[in-house]
Amino acid sequence: MNYDEATPQTRSMSLRQIEVFRAIMMTGSISEAARSLYVAQPSVSRVLQVTESRLGFLLFERTRGRLYPTPEAKRIFDEVMRAYEGIERVDSLVRSLADGSSGKLNIVCSPSLGVHLVPLAIARFHREFTQLPIQFEPLTHNHLVPRVLFGKGYIGLSMFEVEHPNLVTVPLQSGRVLCVAKKGTLGRRRAIEPKQVAAMPWIDYEPDTPLGRIVGKVFGGERRPEPVVRVRSAISACTLAKEGVGVAIVDPFCIDGATRDALDVVPMRVDDGHRLTASLVYSHVEPLSSAARRFIEIMEGVLRERVGGATRGSCKALSK
Repeated sequence: MNYDEATPQTRSMSLRQIEVFRAIMMTGSISEAARSLYVAQPSVSRVLQVTESRLGFLLFERTRGRLYPTPEAKRIFDEVMRAYEGIERVDSLVRSLADGSSGKLNIVCSPSLGVHLVPLAIARFHREFTQLPIQFEPLTHNHLVPRVLFGKGYIGLSMFEVEHPNLVTVPLQSGRVLCVAKKGTLGRRRAIEPKQVAAMPWIDYEPDTPLGRIVGKVFGGERRPEPVVRVRSAISACTLAKEGVGVAIVDPFCIDGATRDALDVVPMRVDDGHRLTASLVYSHVEPLSSAARRFIEIMEGVLRERVGGATRGSCKALSK
């Protein structure tokens, strides 16, 4: 073997050579190294020979058919083991990210979505990612957008339009606005018009709220009745309606089976342009994690089941 053939530029080890060298060091023989690597013994012998030729020095002394590592080999092995420890840490991290035992899912949403729908999606998600911590907080529109924009790793679910150059908005599911009233108030109507609502005791929203602006669009040219009481959320409106205070226009996302049993719930007869759409909102500069993408898939399924109606978008758009 001519060790002078190796030049300084070629005196390095490939990943395959490192793998074979490590196996020989750990098993103590070429035959056992070949068995651990699931390759033929001549293949390991050939890689070792090429490696020593390439390096320009011996890695093992051959005595009576046995291999004894040289001092150079021992120093290299120390570094190889440190490198493999790093690889094992990477592998462990990848596994923990895949099974949800690493990281955290931060969710903020419109209050109506946070009553039933988001908790249901979280429960289903948790059954798949039992180790992943979850933070969930319903927020008004004015607080939701800054949290997603400036918080680290937050995803938002909003039922109102979000337009910001640094935020991505993906429509998930839309639904018709509804009229709610105490049981027996609305009879068997299949739909109700704004002018019919205007003739009843009325629960309205503060003008500066997103729902207040939606209600203004619903009435359009019709007279908007003077309210008995003003509220800031559809959840409060439903509670007051159940107590017989008046009728209210609400979004479709705060209504579940129990609410339908306790109230008359009738769709408003309005243009499709007055539908409300639940959308995913996240930062341009923070791509969604695989866990967040899975949660959105589950959330979209919950919205389809519980809200139905036209689908304005899909989480499939996230992969584009």
